Amino acid sequence: MKTLRSIFFGVALLALPAEAQEHPFEDDPVVTVRENFVACDVLSQLQRVMDNPRFLLRGECDPLRAGDRVRVYARRGSYVCIYPHDRVSPCKWTHEKALSK
Repeated sequence: MKTLRSIFFGVALLALPAEAQEHPFEDDPVVTVRENFVACDVLSQLQRVMDNPRFLLRGECDPLRAGDRVRVYARRGSYVCIYPHDRVSPCKWTHEKALSK
């Protein structure tokens, strides 16, 4: 039973799409934060904060300061997942309007 399970998981790992493989840090574009804003761990948190700024009091989001440089990891509509340009850390979501183009 363990052998069959191992074979199944091995085949499943080989079938992962290319995006699921290791992400090249150097390929992410560096942009500048244009205006003071916030970046949140989860996109739904960012949407809540944008709808009602009182949610910032919970400490779920980090401040972005104008002039900060960040790397763009992913985009989803008008939202962007970013991380600091000089180190790798989990990306956080912000709105594209806060970033330079």
